[in-house]
Amino acid sequence: MSELINVLIPSGNSMKDLLAIAVELEEMLNRRTPASYNVFVNQIDKDLNNIISVTESGRQHHLEKGEDAITEHIIVQLKRDYSSVHHDAQHGGHCDIYIETKGSDGSLYKWIMEAKLWKGFEYVYSGLNNQLLGSYAVGGVNNCKGGIIFYSQIASGASYAMKEWYQGLEAKGFVINNKREDSLRFDTAHKLNSGTGSDFYVNHYCVDLYHEPTEAKLDRAQAKADNKD
Repeated sequence: MSELINVLIPSGNSMKDLLAIAVELEEMLNRRTPASYNVFVNQIDKDLNNIISVTESGRQHHLEKGEDAITEHIIVQLKRDYSSVHHDAQHGGHCDIYIETKGSDGSLYKWIMEAKLWKGFEYVYSGLNNQLLGSYAVGGVNNCKGGIIFYSQIASGASYAMKEWYQGLEAKGFVINNKREDSLRFDTAHKLNSGTGSDFYVNHYCVDLYHEPTEAKLDRAQAKADNKD
């Protein structure tokens, strides 16, 4: 047995190192040749949450960016792990984020996302209802899940925006499922074709990009520019 361990674990490496490599390999397979559609979607959710965390750590760089620029930042990070991720791809319209891959059995898996700046409930809802659900989403066992992500640049923060979001959805009759402890993540189920079509499931994400020192810096720069006029 000790000889086998020595073969599996080269000098200087531990069993912990080997297990870490095994996890990385599993995640790579989940992205490239997943065993099922749910495995593929769950890996996207994990990766996206990590990307959001990294993006929020550098929020001072994103406070003054527009919708497309922030989405492109998300896309660039996704491209490191997903070769077929696209921005503004044609999928029943120009969806913001589109990822596809083939499963281990050769089935084509698809996942789509709409992205918005937080400009109040109705603005983001138009992205969910008119664009994601009304135009891009397609039902079917390998194509029935996606997400909506919005970027909060407001001083009251992501918690305020997300509360406005899920309360607004509840007021329209949607059921909020799997709300995370901090209420910043949840999912909803929908019927396509104005409620008569296939099932489609949406994960909801908010990115908190407000950074008070950067806002103060921008305000000073704007005041200086105004004084020159």
